[in-house]
Amino acid sequence: MKEHEVVAGADRSDAGQGAADWAAQRADGLGLQLHLVRVVPDRPYFRLAVQYAEAVAEARAMLDLERGRLAARYPALRIATSWQPGEPAPVLSQLSVGAEMVVLGSDRSADRRGEGFGSVSFQAAVLCRSPVAAIPAPRAGSRTGVVVGIDGSDDSEVALKMAAGEASRRREVLTVLHAVPKGMAAAVPGRGTGPGRGPRPDPLTLVSEAAGRLREHFPALTVLEALIVDGAPADELIRAAEQANLLVIGCWGRGGLRKPVGSIAEKVLMQLPCPTIITRPASQPGR
Repeated sequence: MKEHEVVAGADRSDAGQGAADWAAQRADGLGLQLHLVRVVPDRPYFRLAVQYAEAVAEARAMLDLERGRLAARYPALRIATSWQPGEPAPVLSQLSVGAEMVVLGSDRSADRRGEGFGSVSFQAAVLCRSPVAAIPAPRAGSRTGVVVGIDGSDDSEVALKMAAGEASRRREVLTVLHAVPKGMAAAVPGRGTGPGRGPRPDPLTLVSEAAGRLREHFPALTVLEALIVDGAPADELIRAAEQANLLVIGCWGRGGLRKPVGSIAEKVLMQLPCPTIITRPASQPGR
């Protein structure tokens, strides 16, 4: 199916409006439709039928306000709105089929009990068929550059390609970052394996070859290489992206075979340093 729209969850919070602005700018720049969505709980959630009717009316009014606000900023942008019954993540998952991206605001952490279902952005990263962008509440200060985390897996290669495309389109510098977890710095090329993902490449070679591929395919793109030894990958990505315009990470990566979203992506979503795109698994049907 043709990727024809950017889907954005809509509400009137600071984070929600920031996400809608980010999605509108993206859709406008790519010549796509923006689809603003407000999810209303199913009828049984409400004690009285009138409460459900009021929730639907409020959703429609809010969507009209957001459409008007964004149309004033982007006069040429095509904007569709819809309210949908159900739970946010499953609804967005259905709408993600054929979407270029699903965009959500996030100003609270995912479930720290380990179940991973504390925030809609995390659930969407698990369920959606398109890439998911989680946008933190607006912060003061200047930002620059795109950061991508790699680990040699097929999923990080998907993230690498998307990050290069984003940096090239934005005319930003791209930083390719690989963090070697503590205790694995002595790995020798061709020896040792990642958890279920095959041999771990030499870290220096991994970063230099990834950057080299990008320089070949994107000759105008400035690519920086960052190798961090004895660092926790999620913490290093968060630190590197604190002043970035965009962070791109893979959905699974090494060690993520038993979880639909890897622990690195989970931790980053808990502590969003900047707008963050989570790509889809390399093995996803249709890729």
